[in-house]
Amino acid sequence: MLAKNNDHLRRMYEFSRRIIRRIEDVSMKDFLSDYDLQDMVLYAIGQVGENASAISDSTKDAHPEILWNAIIGIRNRVFHSYGDIDMTIVYEAAVGHTPLLVK
Repeated sequence: MLAKNNDHLRRMYEFSRRIIRRIEDVSMKDFLSDYDLQDMVLYAIGQVGENASAISDSTKDAHPEILWNAIIGIRNRVFHSYGDIDMTIVYEAAVGHTPLLVK
């Protein structure tokens, strides 16, 4: 179980770092006009959430500082909203919350 959790945590970290590297110097205006970047960020957010959903409950309980439900919730929204995604919220989550998750 520990090895499996570690794999999922590592993937969450790696996808989060990808988001940060691609968006850290990008304004919201530029983000909103760059559909390729939006697609990359949506994919990475989805992967972070997918891996978060596979983390054991005991690990989630041991780390209440991580907003597990919010991470999984945005994944569900990204994967199941079928085009009804507010990209300003995605940008704000990527810029404001992803660096906190990495820490």
